[in-house]
Amino acid sequence: MKTVLLSISILIAMNTSAQDLTARLADATAYDAAKFQSTMVLNNGSAKAIVFALKAGQDVPPHSSPVEALFTVLEGEATVTIKDVVHHVAAGGYIIFPMATDHHIKAVSDMKFMLVK
Repeated sequence: MKTVLLSISILIAMNTSAQDLTARLADATAYDAAKFQSTMVLNNGSAKAIVFALKAGQDVPPHSSPVEALFTVLEGEATVTIKDVVHHVAAGGYIIFPMATDHHIKAVSDMKFMLVK
């Protein structure tokens, strides 16, 4: 719920539509053929938002987080594996990563996503 309210607050504060916000967020990080890239777009002490860019075939290795996190695909497609279950997520889709649970992200196509925690 906290992340949903944060997302709504960002939209209201920017006085813009969700589509305009997505375009700017996707532009926050450029693709790199050698490795995935990330840019912190918010870090206010109580929440962090990070935009990632992955070329097709790149991945974020399996890891877990001590807090729940909202994963939202801004463009492209990815597979996300949580507890050995593979989820296909495309632009506009999202998954909530449970705290302390391993997850793995692999780009099916060039893709960008935002992580809020």
